Amino acid sequence: MSRRGVVAVLVATVLVVAAVAVVLVVRARSSASDGAARVAQQYVDLVASGEAEQLAELARLTSEPTPALADAAPLLATADERIEVVGLGEPEVTGTDRAEVAVRYRLAGEEHTWTLRLGRDDDGWRVAAPMTGAIAWDEPALRNADSEIRLGGVVVERRPRFIGEGDDVQPLYPAGYAAEKRVAPYFAAAPVPVVVLPGEPTPQPELVLRANDAARQVLAADLAAQADTCGTAEAFGRCPFYDIVATPLAGGDPTAPGWWKGFAGRPTLTVDAALDGVAIEGAIRYATPGGVRTLRFTGDAQIGFDRVARTPTLSGLEVQAVG
Repeated sequence: MSRRGVVAVLVATVLVVAAVAVVLVVRARSSASDGAARVAQQYVDLVASGEAEQLAELARLTSEPTPALADAAPLLATADERIEVVGLGEPEVTGTDRAEVAVRYRLAGEEHTWTLRLGRDDDGWRVAAPMTGAIAWDEPALRNADSEIRLGGVVVERRPRFIGEGDDVQPLYPAGYAAEKRVAPYFAAAPVPVVVLPGEPTPQPELVLRANDAARQVLAADLAAQADTCGTAEAFGRCPFYDIVATPLAGGDPTAPGWWKGFAGRPTLTVDAALDGVAIEGAIRYATPGGVRTLRFTGDAQIGFDRVARTPTLSGLEVQAVG
């Protein structure tokens, strides 16, 4: 064979090898794209379905599953509204082990787009960055009290707390949840809807703790306990009424016996929203050199919490004479 013929054969061989290499690369990229697309579709379909018995698959499809992510699944199962998948874009594959898929979805009447990032290991494609957000919980709820937060009736354990440790925030899949706050068994906030999107934390909805009858009874008992210190050795810092009476019989000493004669009737405590405090009105009886007198009063206090007894208290009670 002539030299020209040999060169022609070599050139043809190189072209064939190059063509085969291109085909192999294209096939590899196509295979990678198909695999990433299948996992992305399966993942968002699970988020959209919210089926409790299937949601464990979300952790399996994630490259780094965590206990917090596992706890997000039962919370998603209780959501009032879930995403509606509008469509997925074509995977943008980098090399053969990284991909991004644009997810278009609708939630709470609005359409959103989220870039789902995937990676591939020996076990196949996995979601590298979960499609999750969070709620920026804002505590405290009451003085010295740690509230209980629920989503769809499920207690959220991972959140910043006023008492004790806990700075982690529970990740949440995109959905519409019903948020509640309680300081059981005395205060509760009615459920409030909150829409969580992936990415930046969603502001906490306004959850107004309101007192129930149990709270009013305990606060009334605390008022009675503070009043019972009047005319005793425990009066200093506890008896709220001596300053407005200033009877000479007490000799300037609120621990002196004899001047305190108790309430005239039952005081009225008005409390609704816990952070608004307590309004009090009523009448007391006290001794003077001229006999026992009655004095009407009003007062106000903030709601505190006894960390030992786990009961609400009247904190910073101040009273004023009326008339």
